[in-house]
Amino acid sequence: MKQPNPERTPILLGQIDTDNHIATTVSLFVILLVVHRIGISVYRLYFHPLRKFPGPRYLAATELPYLYRNHLKGDWVRDMVGLHRKYGPVVRIAPNRLALDGSIGWPQVFAHRGANQDEYAKVRGFLFPGDHEAIIAAPRDVHRRQRRQLAHAFSDGALIEHEPLICHYVSLLVQQLAKRAENNELIDIVKWLNFTTFDIIGDLTFGESFHSLDNSEYHPWVLTIFETIKGSAMGRFFAAYPIVRPLVVLSMGADRIKKLQEHQIFSKEKARARMAAGAEPGRRDFMTYMLRDTRSGEKGLTTNEIEMNSPILITAGSETTATALSGFFFYLVQTPSAYDYLTKEIRSAFRNEDEINLRSTSSLQYLQGCIEETLRCYPPSAETPPRVSPGGEIDGRYVSSGTILSVYQWSTFRNPQNFRDPDSFRPERWLPTSHPLHDVRFDNDNRSAFKPFSAGTRDCIGKKLAYSEMRLIISRILFRFDYEIAESQDDWHTSQLVFVIWDKGPLKIKLKPRTMTE
Repeated sequence: MKQPNPERTPILLGQIDTDNHIATTVSLFVILLVVHRIGISVYRLYFHPLRKFPGPRYLAATELPYLYRNHLKGDWVRDMVGLHRKYGPVVRIAPNRLALDGSIGWPQVFAHRGANQDEYAKVRGFLFPGDHEAIIAAPRDVHRRQRRQLAHAFSDGALIEHEPLICHYVSLLVQQLAKRAENNELIDIVKWLNFTTFDIIGDLTFGESFHSLDNSEYHPWVLTIFETIKGSAMGRFFAAYPIVRPLVVLSMGADRIKKLQEHQIFSKEKARARMAAGAEPGRRDFMTYMLRDTRSGEKGLTTNEIEMNSPILITAGSETTATALSGFFFYLVQTPSAYDYLTKEIRSAFRNEDEINLRSTSSLQYLQGCIEETLRCYPPSAETPPRVSPGGEIDGRYVSSGTILSVYQWSTFRNPQNFRDPDSFRPERWLPTSHPLHDVRFDNDNRSAFKPFSAGTRDCIGKKLAYSEMRLIISRILFRFDYEIAESQDDWHTSQLVFVIWDKGPLKIKLKPRTMTE
């Protein structure tokens, strides 16, 4: 029988002791971690300042479900309809986060605040790093200065000045659609609407088109914008759980993060090239107003502010309008009575396409009703970037400083407390009492809750431009064509994910040129 080596035995015993010590240490660490997490959950459920606000208990205990489903999975927004219907206008959706129905959020959080009142500031970095230097999330004083400077670019006078340019691109869209209609092609209307709105906003911002309509394809930068939106959502998740960043990037693709970086680089290069041309290159564009000195002789926007605002103007001025238009063509054809009435309104209002312009389309009441109803059923921004409470009462209850507050247009506009028959497309709810299709059943709708372009002093500065573009594009297309959507697309909207805005898929339609005798 082999005897153990007496010199090796102490080494083996020492190794066993070391292994036991490591195992004990790891076990204690795990136990402490579990106890710590349980303690945090108990605090959030029973002692947190938001403990009395209604909502699912598991959401109050941890922010992981909200963060994962809203920023990675993209299906969170749809659940907000059910949560508000079950728990009311104020719902606790995470340990330090409340969701507010717009009927409460718009007047109490987003409305103008007096000089002596603390602002419900926007969350820094929600859209992209450094967004607090752009108009969309700047502090109050900076936002006021930037908005005052940019307001001239979106005035009624500027809109009239830009009308020939806008009409040019819409005519180009109609020409391209006509070619494909003659060949009886299925057309992805989402793509062509994006081509149009991006070409318009590129020319309005930088004095140069993206030439998507000319080339019948997306400009490379535009493609990065779509991925940037998803990449920004991933970034919001990483901000809360940086330790899992490598795993998430590996599983969802580093390309999305790369696109975000490419987008930032390209937008800066584009802005710098336009700035080099100076404030008065000839025709005035948005950059003209950003580069101008103020009335008091001070510099307009700084170089960094211009670089930060440029991608905001491009994205907000194109993607959201194209989204609304895509939703319009989907919902209108699903409602035959609305389709018939609108086509008659447009075709009886104009003798030829030359009569269709920004001013003439503004008087079409049923068209405006259809646009408003589209924005209600399919708001381009399904979620408004959140605000931070300075500490104060909301809906009669105190909300502590630092609480994150969100308003979801999607759930607000689908709330039966705000809108009768909320899940149906009913343009007549927006018609004046003098209109023959006015329906008294919708007279009690809470129209003050309808804010598709946000609310207060930080609402969308370009909403007049958006409405004008939508009226013109719709009128030109429906004056020229009838259309139907391809089969198996009834779930086009219900299948979409949301990352602040909708992640749209193709919407295939078939256009049929109408004869002028129709």
